[in-house]
Amino acid sequence: MPRGDRLCPACKSTLLNRYNNDPLCAPCTRAVKPGTVNAPEWLWDSLPMRRALADHELGTFVTILRAATGLSQLDLGNILGLSQSTISLIESGQRDTLYDIRELVRFADACDIPRKVLVPVVLGVESGTLDLSSSNAFEASEGLAGVDRRSFTGSLLGLVTAGGLDLVQVPDRADAAHVRYLRAGLVSLWEQDEKLGGDVALPQALRLFARARRIIDESDYTDGVGRELLMVGADLGTLCGWLAYENGDQKAARELYGEAGLLAGGADDAQAAIHVYLNMSQQSSYLARASGTTGMAREALRFADRAAHLARHERSPRLHALIRIRQALAHVRLGDGPAFRRSLGQAKDELQRGGHPDDAPWTRYVTASEINGCEAIGFVHLGSPARAIDLYSEVVGDTRRSPRDRTHFRAYLAGALLGSGDRTQAIKEGASILSSGSPVPRRTLNELRPVRAAAEQADAEEFRVRFDQAARFPLGA
Repeated sequence: MPRGDRLCPACKSTLLNRYNNDPLCAPCTRAVKPGTVNAPEWLWDSLPMRRALADHELGTFVTILRAATGLSQLDLGNILGLSQSTISLIESGQRDTLYDIRELVRFADACDIPRKVLVPVVLGVESGTLDLSSSNAFEASEGLAGVDRRSFTGSLLGLVTAGGLDLVQVPDRADAAHVRYLRAGLVSLWEQDEKLGGDVALPQALRLFARARRIIDESDYTDGVGRELLMVGADLGTLCGWLAYENGDQKAARELYGEAGLLAGGADDAQAAIHVYLNMSQQSSYLARASGTTGMAREALRFADRAAHLARHERSPRLHALIRIRQALAHVRLGDGPAFRRSLGQAKDELQRGGHPDDAPWTRYVTASEINGCEAIGFVHLGSPARAIDLYSEVVGDTRRSPRDRTHFRAYLAGALLGSGDRTQAIKEGASILSSGSPVPRRTLNELRPVRAAAEQADAEEFRVRFDQAARFPLGA
C-alpha cells in the first residue's frame, strides 16, 4: 500500500488516496445514502452500517455515520462533546471508547440513534434489528400498543407536541454542527419520501422534528444558531405536515403546518413561510374536492395569494410558477374555468424563464410535467376527463419525477379512464400500483376507491383483494 494511503473502512478493498478526505470510497458512500435499503429501520440505515455493527467494527460504524450525514470529524465531535482527534482515534480503531456499552449508548443518544439499532451488536447478525413499529416513540407510551394505520399519525403527533418522546436526547448547548446534522436528516427524509413513500419516512421525520423542537426549547445557543435552528425546524415541520397529508391524516397535517409557520415566522424566513402557505393551499384544495364545499376552495386561494404576497420580491421562476399552479387549482375547485386557465398560462410563462440560482430545492419538481398534471386535474374537475388522459399519461411517463409522484398521477390516470368510460383500462392502471409491492400512501388509495367500486361491479377479484390488503397495510411495515 502506498505510504499515506488507506483502505476504505467499509469495504476494506478500495484504496483511499492520501489526498482524498472522504471517509469512504465512492461506491461505499453511495451505498450508505438514504433509500439504499427497502425497509430502513431508522434515518441513516444502510447495509454497510448494519454489517459494521454486526461485526463489532464500531469505528467503521462511526465513519459510515459521518459519510451518510456529511459531517466532519470536528462536527461529530462537537455533537458528542469530544475532540476531533478523539473521533479520529475511534474511527481508526486506536481507541476503544465505544466498546464500553455505556459509551455506545451515550453515543447513540447524542446522535439520536434509536437504541434498537444497536441490536446487531448483541446478536452479531445484520438483520438483527426490530421494525419501526417498535421504535422508541412507541416504547415511550404503553397506550400505543396495537394502534392501526389510521390512528398512528395522530398518536405520534400527540407524543411530539406533548413532549412525550423522552428518549430523544438534546444537548445542553447547540452549535452549527447540530444544525448541519438536522439539515442532513431533512435532506435524507425528503429523498426517502421520494423513493419509498411517506409511510416509511413519517415516523422518522416526526422523531427528528421532536429533536429539533426540544433543542430549540431547551438548549443554549447563540442568536445566529438559534435562527438556523428555527429555519431547519420550520422545514422539518413542513415535511412532517406533507407526510401526514400523504398518509391521509389531514388534522395532523394542518397542526404540523401551523407549527412550521410559527417557526418560520420566528426565523423571519420568507421562503419557509411561503413553503408552508403553498402546502396548506394544496391541502385545502384537496379538502375542497373531498368535501365539495366552496369554503375550503376559498381558503386554498387565500393561502396561495398569501404566498404570492410574501414572494413578491423573490426571483425564482419555479417558485412563482408553483404559486400560479396552486392558484389555478384553487380556481378550478371554485368552478372558475377562465381564472384557472389564466393562472395556468402564467405558470407556463414563469417556467419559460428558465432556472435561477434562487430556486429552492423543494421547487425542483416544478416542471412542464407538473403543469400538465395540474391542467389534467382541471379538465377532470370541469367535466372533461377524456381530455386529461393523455396529459396524465405524459406525467406518468416522465422518468425525471419521483416514484411517489408517478404513482400518484397513475392513480389520477386510472380515475380519468374510469370517468371516460374505460373501466377495463382503469382497473389495469390501478392494479399496476397495487402490485408494485410498496406501501401505497392513503391519499393515493383514496384516488383508487372509485376504481375499487368499479372492480366490484366487474368482478375483478384480484384488484379488490390487492386494494383491501393495501388499505390495511400497517404504516412503515
